[in-house]
Amino acid sequence: MIDPRAIIDPTAKIAPNVEIGPFTIIGPEVEIGEGTWVGPHTVIKGPTRIGKE
Repeated sequence: MIDPRAIIDPTAKIAPNVEIGPFTIIGPEVEIGEGTWVGPHTVIKGPTRIGKE
């Protein structure tokens, strides 16, 4: 589930079954793998890849 208060760059790649908390910012060039949990108030800048490949 992606919280509607999260801000996610349209170029970010989010796999299925990812949880993203409120007020989180996901920038460009970010890949988040399946089953990853990203807590609230987190900022992830690219180029970054986290979670399962």
